[in-house]
Amino acid sequence: MAGALDIPAAVPPQFRTLVRARLHMPKPQQGFESRFEIEAGHGYELSVIGQGDVVAVEVTRPTRSKSPLERLLGLDQAVTDYVARGTVTQRRIAASFGKFGSVDVRFRPSGRVLRSEPRRRCRGGDRFTNRLGVFVGAVRFSGEKHYVAVRAHRARGRIRSPLHLHCALPPIRPPAQSRARPLSPHPIFTPATLTAGWRHAVAATELFVLRARTATLFLALSEESTGSIAELRYGLATAPSKVFDFNDALTAATIAPPAPFHGKGVYAAAPDGTTSWTGPLSVSFPGAPRTPLTGPQFEVELSAGY
Repeated sequence: MAGALDIPAAVPPQFRTLVRARLHMPKPQQGFESRFEIEAGHGYELSVIGQGDVVAVEVTRPTRSKSPLERLLGLDQAVTDYVARGTVTQRRIAASFGKFGSVDVRFRPSGRVLRSEPRRRCRGGDRFTNRLGVFVGAVRFSGEKHYVAVRAHRARGRIRSPLHLHCALPPIRPPAQSRARPLSPHPIFTPATLTAGWRHAVAATELFVLRARTATLFLALSEESTGSIAELRYGLATAPSKVFDFNDALTAATIAPPAPFHGKGVYAAAPDGTTSWTGPLSVSFPGAPRTPLTGPQFEVELSAGY
């Protein structure tokens, strides 16, 4: 999966550029990532992640009904990251999260080192190296209205380097028996996208919907700055393509995504060029249940092509 300060790794490559541009997100950093997990209870999972000079407390609530593979890829999650500037070294993670709490731990390596399988067609490193150990110190964190509360002094974790691998995907080759066939005059599939969002000085909410072949990806992101703390949230789900329906003229569309989303969104475009985005559509993030995803403040775009 991607790091706490990046968009979810499950987002398709052709969609990641759009998401980064809309959210003004920088490209992934270089370096290493320190991480450890703590049991949070009530169905939540809590991780502490350090990258560069940034520390994030990440609260996740997976949807238990999906398959293990989908959970591994992050295809059924609602996540909230509480992000602050701090100290991140090979031996320490420390940051204050204001009213939410603080983290100050030191890394004690166990001596165990795990290396991933090497990848091909890479620029720079071709594998990840994980130094395992224990983080010892103090973790004190409590979310909004105490929906999650953690007190801990010791947790197993690791330091992974590099932060990202830059490897090309293997080329897609058609089966041998089909190489001599003429190209079909009809497209294999018609991808379609719907984006809706609003942005103010210190807050934003964005919804991205991508339909390709028989599946649709839904990604909702929200960010808000409260003093020295930033709260970044995302909800991610997949569903059959039929839950994203639109007409040939691209003047009407409806979406009805599964959990962590709720309700339905309705898009309409009038002959004078005005558009509307209505319906009881919302998403439930950890600490922010039923966040609205429709309304007059949203700017919406619908597109489809080959």
